[in-house]
Amino acid sequence: MTIDTVALVESPAQFLHLLEWVHAEQAAERTVAMVLAPLEPTGRAQLRAMAQFAAEEHVAVEWYDPRRSTPQRLQVVRQLTGRVLRARRLVVGDPFSGMIQTLLFAARPRQVVVVDDGTATMEFVSQLVSGDPLRRWDAPPAAMEALRSPLARNARRFFRSERVRVFTVMPVAGLPPHQVGRHRYDWTRRRFGPPRTVTGVDIVGSSLVESGVVQEESYLAAITELVRRHGHRGRYYAHRKENDRKLEQIAELTGLEVRRPEVPLEIELRRGPVAQVLASFPSSVGYTLPLVLAGVPTRVELQPVPTDMLTPRVGEAARRFLSRISADLRPSGEGRAAGHVAPMTI
Repeated sequence: MTIDTVALVESPAQFLHLLEWVHAEQAAERTVAMVLAPLEPTGRAQLRAMAQFAAEEHVAVEWYDPRRSTPQRLQVVRQLTGRVLRARRLVVGDPFSGMIQTLLFAARPRQVVVVDDGTATMEFVSQLVSGDPLRRWDAPPAAMEALRSPLARNARRFFRSERVRVFTVMPVAGLPPHQVGRHRYDWTRRRFGPPRTVTGVDIVGSSLVESGVVQEESYLAAITELVRRHGHRGRYYAHRKENDRKLEQIAELTGLEVRRPEVPLEIELRRGPVAQVLASFPSSVGYTLPLVLAGVPTRVELQPVPTDMLTPRVGEAARRFLSRISADLRPSGEGRAAGHVAPMTI
């Protein structure tokens, strides 16, 4: 039996964008979402919530735990290899994932769709167009050796094909128009909200410290100064990868109410309430929230990342990528309220 569409997702953001693709393609009853779950609790909880939304949309969901141990990983690969082989269409949430790249050896789809996993989509398309090895933007220079592995070489060949499509809200360039499908969160905006707007400022948390890109002391100082400038103690929406110790420090230093969203931030804020100002470091939310909150009187303000905040491990590729995002999100004129992205300097 041929399975029409197999979707491989590893994060809540990927699952959200899978549901946006399903909605756009009206492919709910022909799609099986295979969740390759992480170990961290917040991500797992958000994926469970997304699985419930998927079931309500008549999308079949299967849950796998490949990261508990090496034997478990091998078992999941054996379980999924045949399913992936028979799929007519493959939807991929993270083309950089080693787990997904392993399964690509068995894949023979007529079409491949890559859905957004934040700003990583921009780097994926850039590398796809240039022919460079697939490499996460924040990977340390020492990781380059792994890019020469058979796994990485096969993934590069697999995605450099006319059958590949990208379904995105990101400003990607270089691919032919027929390979890029754009969306504006039609499913999210239909399913949730519009949100109630409240006074003040909320801060969108970042995992730049946990990923080794930004120094923790500099990050805490920037958040503290941001709260001081706005003079309002609102909410701090923690990134799912932020550790509890750092979040406790943020609460103590700023008086912010720290929240761990139970769903991706785009849904959390669409359900509301949402502050009149949302402050964030340059990241995917600079692209996603203006779309999700279109028509809502909320302004998204982007906090730049000065070079003196970066850790020594950050290579030139990561610095260029951060600069590109900052430039993309810098408006050319005066800001406006409804979902507009405006600059902010600390």
